[in-house]
Amino acid sequence: MKYIVQFLFGSLLLTNIILASGGIGGGGIANIPQGQDREKYHLGKAIFNQELSLEKQTNINANDQDERLEYLQGSLPNTEKRRVNLPDLSGKLTEEQLQALEYFVQIRFNIKLPEKKKDKE
Repeated sequence: MKYIVQFLFGSLLLTNIILASGGIGGGGIANIPQGQDREKYHLGKAIFNQELSLEKQTNINANDQDERLEYLQGSLPNTEKRRVNLPDLSGKLTEEQLQALEYFVQIRFNIKLPEKKKDKE
C-alpha cells in the first residue's frame, strides 16, 4: 500500500512539472487577413522580404515615397531596422506596392500608421 501511494504521489508531481514547463504557447503575430486583404498582405510581405525584383518607376513622386518609407523604417522594431532598409526602395514602388508594404508592416508589427489626409481644394 505504501508503494502505491508513493507511486501516485510521484506521478502527480511529475505530471505537474511537465504541464508547468510552458509547452503550450500563445500569442504571436496578428492573424493574417482573408480575401483581398490577404493578397495585399502577401504582396507587402514579398516586398518587405525583398523577394520581388523592383525596377525604377518613372511617374511617381520619389520624395513622397521617401518620406513614407522613412516613417515606416522608424516604426519598425530594432531587430528589423537592422535587417531591412526600406528607404532603399524609394522610387521603385508603385502606389499599390507602397500601400501593400504599409499594410503588411501595420499587421505584422502591430503598428498604427497615421491616416492619410485628403488635399483640400
